[in-house]
Amino acid sequence: MDTEATRALVRRFLDARAANDAATIDTLLAEDAEWAPPPSMGIGPFKGRETVVKALTGGAVGKIFDVSTIKRDVHKLIVEGDTAVALQRLTATTAKGAAYENDYCWVYTCSDGKIVKLDEYVDSFKAAKLFGMVKG
Repeated sequence: MDTEATRALVRRFLDARAANDAATIDTLLAEDAEWAPPPSMGIGPFKGRETVVKALTGGAVGKIFDVSTIKRDVHKLIVEGDTAVALQRLTATTAKGAAYENDYCWVYTCSDGKIVKLDEYVDSFKAAKLFGMVKG
Protein backbone atom coordinates (compact mmCIF):
# COMPACT_ATOMS: atom_id res chain seq x y z
CA MET A 1 0.00 0.00 0.00
CA ASP A 2 1.10 3.55 -0.54
CA THR A 3 1.72 5.93 2.34
CA GLU A 4 -1.49 7.96 2.06
CA ALA A 5 -3.73 4.86 1.79
CA THR A 6 -2.03 3.40 4.87
CA ARG A 7 -2.44 6.70 6.75
CA ALA A 8 -6.17 6.85 5.93
CA LEU A 9 -6.73 3.20 6.89
CA VAL A 10 -4.92 3.49 10.23
CA ARG A 11 -6.61 6.81 11.03
CA ARG A 12 -10.02 5.13 10.49
CA PHE A 13 -8.87 2.27 12.74
CA LEU A 14 -7.72 4.65 15.49
CA ASP A 15 -11.05 6.50 15.34
CA ALA A 16 -12.94 3.18 15.55
CA ARG A 17 -10.81 2.10 18.54
CA ALA A 18 -11.52 5.38 20.31
CA ALA A 19 -15.25 4.71 19.86
CA ASN A 20 -14.87 0.99 20.69
CA ASP A 21 -16.67 0.39 17.38
CA ALA A 22 -16.27 -3.37 16.81
CA ALA A 23 -18.20 -3.35 13.52
CA THR A 24 -15.88 -0.78 11.93
CA ILE A 25 -12.75 -2.40 13.35
CA ASP A 26 -13.93 -5.67 11.79
CA THR A 27 -14.12 -4.07 8.32
CA LEU A 28 -10.58 -2.69 8.62
CA LEU A 29 -8.77 -5.90 9.58
CA ALA A 30 -7.62 -8.67 7.23
CA GLU A 31 -9.15 -12.12 7.74
CA ASP A 32 -5.80 -13.39 9.07
CA ALA A 33 -5.01 -10.29 11.16
CA GLU A 34 -2.77 -10.73 14.19
CA TRP A 35 -2.39 -8.59 17.32
CA ALA A 36 0.85 -9.17 19.24
CA PRO A 37 0.90 -7.55 22.69
CA PRO A 38 4.20 -7.69 24.60
CA PRO A 39 4.73 -11.30 25.77
CA SER A 40 5.35 -10.04 29.31
CA MET A 41 1.74 -8.81 29.50
CA GLY A 42 0.53 -12.40 29.65
CA ILE A 43 -2.15 -12.01 26.97
CA GLY A 44 -2.13 -12.95 23.29
CA PRO A 45 -1.02 -13.14 20.65
CA PHE A 46 -4.44 -13.01 19.02
CA LYS A 47 -4.86 -14.46 15.54
CA GLY A 48 -7.72 -14.12 13.08
CA ARG A 49 -9.95 -11.09 12.50
CA GLU A 50 -12.82 -12.21 14.74
CA THR A 51 -10.49 -13.06 17.63
CA VAL A 52 -8.59 -9.77 17.29
CA VAL A 53 -11.79 -7.70 17.17
CA LYS A 54 -13.15 -9.38 20.30
CA ALA A 55 -9.83 -8.97 22.14
CA LEU A 56 -9.45 -5.30 21.19
CA THR A 57 -13.01 -4.32 22.08
CA GLY A 58 -13.22 -5.87 25.52
CA GLY A 59 -12.37 -9.56 25.42
CA ALA A 60 -8.77 -9.07 26.54
CA VAL A 61 -8.66 -5.48 27.73
CA GLY A 62 -11.96 -5.86 29.61
CA LYS A 63 -10.18 -8.18 32.02
CA ILE A 64 -7.68 -5.44 32.82
CA PHE A 65 -9.59 -2.15 32.43
CA ASP A 66 -13.07 -0.73 32.77
CA VAL A 67 -13.48 -0.41 28.98
CA SER A 68 -15.80 2.60 29.32
CA THR A 69 -12.96 4.63 30.91
CA ILE A 70 -10.28 4.00 28.28
CA LYS A 71 -8.97 7.13 26.56
CA ARG A 72 -6.26 7.06 23.92
CA ASP A 73 -4.38 10.22 22.99
CA VAL A 74 -2.50 9.63 19.75
CA HIS A 75 0.17 12.32 19.68
CA LYS A 76 2.09 11.14 16.63
CA LEU A 77 1.27 9.02 13.59
CA ILE A 78 4.26 8.18 11.39
CA VAL A 79 3.53 6.44 8.10
CA GLU A 80 5.71 5.12 5.30
CA GLY A 81 4.47 2.75 2.65
CA ASP A 82 2.53 -0.12 4.20
CA THR A 83 3.63 0.61 7.79
CA ALA A 84 2.25 3.07 10.35
CA VAL A 85 3.51 3.80 13.85
CA ALA A 86 1.18 5.42 16.38
CA LEU A 87 2.62 6.89 19.56
CA GLN A 88 -0.07 7.32 22.18
CA ARG A 89 -0.90 7.67 25.85
CA LEU A 90 -3.58 5.45 27.32
CA THR A 91 -5.44 6.41 30.46
CA ALA A 92 -8.12 4.28 32.11
CA THR A 93 -9.47 2.91 35.34
CA THR A 94 -8.36 -0.63 36.07
CA ALA A 95 -10.87 -3.38 36.73
CA LYS A 96 -9.96 -2.93 40.42
CA GLY A 97 -10.61 0.82 40.34
CA ALA A 98 -7.06 2.20 40.20
CA ALA A 99 -5.99 4.98 37.84
CA TYR A 100 -3.79 3.85 34.93
CA GLU A 101 -1.61 5.88 32.58
CA ASN A 102 1.06 4.57 30.23
CA ASP A 103 2.67 5.36 26.89
CA TYR A 104 2.27 2.96 24.00
CA CYS A 105 3.71 2.42 20.55
CA TRP A 106 1.62 0.49 18.04
CA VAL A 107 3.05 -0.62 14.71
CA TYR A 108 0.50 -1.44 12.01
CA THR A 109 1.34 -3.39 8.87
CA CYS A 110 -1.18 -3.02 6.05
CA SER A 111 -1.85 -4.85 2.80
CA ASP A 112 -4.60 -4.72 0.18
CA GLY A 113 -6.57 -2.07 2.06
CA LYS A 114 -6.59 -3.95 5.39
CA ILE A 115 -4.54 -4.05 8.58
CA VAL A 116 -2.77 -7.42 8.77
CA LYS A 117 -0.52 -7.03 11.82
CA LEU A 118 -0.73 -4.99 15.00
CA ASP A 119 2.41 -4.99 17.14
CA GLU A 120 1.99 -3.36 20.57
CA TYR A 121 4.86 -2.01 22.67
CA VAL A 122 4.43 -0.64 26.20
CA ASP A 123 6.26 -0.28 29.49
CA SER A 124 4.96 -3.61 30.72
CA PHE A 125 6.96 -3.34 33.98
CA LYS A 126 5.10 -0.15 34.86
CA ALA A 127 1.80 -1.89 34.10
CA ALA A 128 2.76 -5.00 36.06
CA LYS A 129 3.60 -2.86 39.13
CA LEU A 130 0.22 -1.16 38.97
CA PHE A 131 -1.61 -4.46 38.60
CA GLY A 132 0.29 -5.92 41.58
CA MET A 133 2.16 -8.51 39.50
CA VAL A 134 5.56 -7.28 40.73
CA LYS A 135 6.85 -5.14 43.57
CA GLY A 136 9.23 -2.27 43.18
